[in-house]
Amino acid sequence: MISKTEPMQLEGAELKVGVTVSVVPGSVKGPDGMLEPAPCTIKVDGKQVADNQNGKSAEPCEYKLKD
Repeated sequence: MISKTEPMQLEGAELKVGVTVSVVPGSVKGPDGMLEPAPCTIKVDGKQVADNQNGKSAEPCEYKLKD
């Protein structure tokens, strides 16, 4: 599993309207040998706020971050 941490500081209008954070998962080989979406999650302050149901959804993980 790969993990990446990015600190974010909201400024100006972002404090009111927020910023959408998106993670677009790549593909991984499934048990049947076919490519499927990799799992993705977004955590804010250690709390999970979005996921793609462990790769069951091909949609990206998205979360609107507001202060």
